[in-house]
Amino acid sequence: MTFDFFEGAAGTGKTHNLVGKAAELVQDGALGVGNKLLALTFMNGARRRLDARLGENPAFRRRFECQTFDVFARTLAARRRSLITPTMRELAVALNEFDGPCFLAASLLEIDTVRQWVARGFPLILVDEAQDLDEHRMRVLQGLSQTCRIVAAADAFQCLHNGRDTAPLMSWLEGAGRTHRLTQPRRTKQEGLLAAALAVREGREIKSVLAAKTFNNRTIWSGVGFRLLEASVRNKNSGLLAWVIANEFNQHKGQVAILTPHASNEIIRAALNTVKTKQQTYKKSGATFGPYPHVWDRDDNEEADALLADTVLPEAASCADLRTLLTPLAEHAAIARAISRMDRLRKAHGQTEFTAAQVIELVREAVRNRTRLGFQQRRGHLAMTIQRAKNREFPNVVVLWPHTVKGGPEHLRRLLYNAITRAQQNCTVIVLGQGRLDSAPFAP
Repeated sequence: MTFDFFEGAAGTGKTHNLVGKAAELVQDGALGVGNKLLALTFMNGARRRLDARLGENPAFRRRFECQTFDVFARTLAARRRSLITPTMRELAVALNEFDGPCFLAASLLEIDTVRQWVARGFPLILVDEAQDLDEHRMRVLQGLSQTCRIVAAADAFQCLHNGRDTAPLMSWLEGAGRTHRLTQPRRTKQEGLLAAALAVREGREIKSVLAAKTFNNRTIWSGVGFRLLEASVRNKNSGLLAWVIANEFNQHKGQVAILTPHASNEIIRAALNTVKTKQQTYKKSGATFGPYPHVWDRDDNEEADALLADTVLPEAASCADLRTLLTPLAEHAAIARAISRMDRLRKAHGQTEFTAAQVIELVREAVRNRTRLGFQQRRGHLAMTIQRAKNREFPNVVVLWPHTVKGGPEHLRRLLYNAITRAQQNCTVIVLGQGRLDSAPFAP
C-alpha cells in the first residue's frame, strides 16, 4: 500500500500537508462506498484539532473518524477479542492500562484477516504527531500499513518524552514509502523568532542571533518577534517576576499563552496569581496596567483532582453517602457524571460500596470523556505546560523558564524549541534567576 510521510520542523505545515494529501487521495477514489478515513493521534488535543481541520474540508463530507491510538486499540481489542490468546492477554496485563490495549491491538494486526477487516472500513489512515509513538503504537501503525494507505507527519525534535530514542521510528517512517521534506515556515515570518528557534534546534548559542540592549544594568536580547531576558527571583520574591509578566501582557495585543516546563514551581504560581489579581504601575509615568485574568489549561487528571481538592473522601462509603458528599459539587458536569455512574453500578451490578480510589477514577474518566468530545476547550489568556501546548499555536507566547526544570541538555533544548515555536507573532522567554544563559538549553 502507499505510504506518504511529511517531515519538517515546527510551523512548516505538516498538518496542512497531511490533510491536503488525504484530500487528494479521497478525490482520486481512495474511499469506496461505506468507507471512512481514520485519523489517529497520540493525544486528545491533537485529535480535536485534526478533527476540526478535516471537518472544514468539503472533500471528506463527514466520511472520517478521529481517534487516539489508545481508543482505536481498545476498540479493536474489544471487537476481535475472540482472537486474543491467553499468552497475548498475559503479556498485556503486565503493561499499564494504556499500553496493554495497544499491545493487544498490535498483536491482532499481525493476523492478516484482522488487517483486512480494518482496511475494509478504513482504507485510508492519517497519523499526526507520529514522533510521539512508542514501540506499542509504532507496531499498531506498522500493522495498519500492510493493508491501508497511510499519510503520516512527524518531527523527531518535537518528541518531548525524556530519554526516548526516536531513531528507530523515524528510520521506519522514512523507509516505509515516499518522504516529503518541508522546509518553508508557515506559522510565522518574524525573522528574530525564526532565528532563535533554529539556534535552539541546532544547539547553538541563542544570544548569538539576537541583539543585546542594556539599560539600568539589565540586558535584553531581542530580534524581530523575539525577546530573551532574565528576571531576578531572590528569596522567592515573585513580585518582580509578576511585574515582568504583566508588562508582557500589556505590550501585546491578542491572546497570550504562558508556557513553562514546570507548572508546579512555587515562584511561577505565585507570580501568575499576582498577575491575575493585582494592578501594576510604571514608576516613571505612573500609568497602570492589569490585572490580566487567565486560566490554567490542565491535563485531565489535574482537572479531575482540582474538582475534588476540597473534598475529603472516606476510604470506603456507600453510594448514598457519597451522593450526599458530592452533590454540592454536581454543578460540575464531571462530578454529576461520576454520581450517575455510581448509581448505575449499584443498580446493574449490585455494588453498594465504593472506595476513594474508585471515586477519583470515575471523576477522572468523566473528565477524559468530556475532553475527548471537545468540551474542555478554553478561550482568552491561558497558562499551561510546554507539553500541554504541543501541536497548538498562539498569537503571543511568554515562556517562563525556572531553575527547577529537569532533564538532559537535549531534552531541555526540545522543550524550549517547542515552546518558542508555538508563537505566531511574538515570543518572550523569561529566565528565572541570573547567569543561566551560558548553559543548556540557551547555549551548547
